[in-house]
Amino acid sequence: MNLLRDGSTRPSWGYHLKVHSFRTITVVLAWALIVGAFYERPEMLTGAQRLLQHGIETVGDAIPSPWGPRIEFVFREIGGLIWLQITLLVLALRVALATIAATWRLIVRRDRGLI
Repeated sequence: MNLLRDGSTRPSWGYHLKVHSFRTITVVLAWALIVGAFYERPEMLTGAQRLLQHGIETVGDAIPSPWGPRIEFVFREIGGLIWLQITLLVLALRVALATIAATWRLIVRRDRGLI
């Protein structure tokens, strides 16, 4: 870590490389899963789209007017469905992979006797 003038620390180049490579890998993996599902199981994508659409309608109905219809319109009509699906898949992958990595680090620390 590099020390700044105010005494705070700045992450190193290796840390930034690790973080951005993780982000890139999760996006590429998400797109690969979507393309694979498109060819192998298109009904799964249709079901996910319907589930997301019903969720958007539920949220829009729960929020009082005029904001409920506005939010519903933004998420549904302005590119919300496909980009929201991709974003949710990327977030789910990041949470799953980060959980696996944290569990792995915990196991390795335990094996080395660091805990």
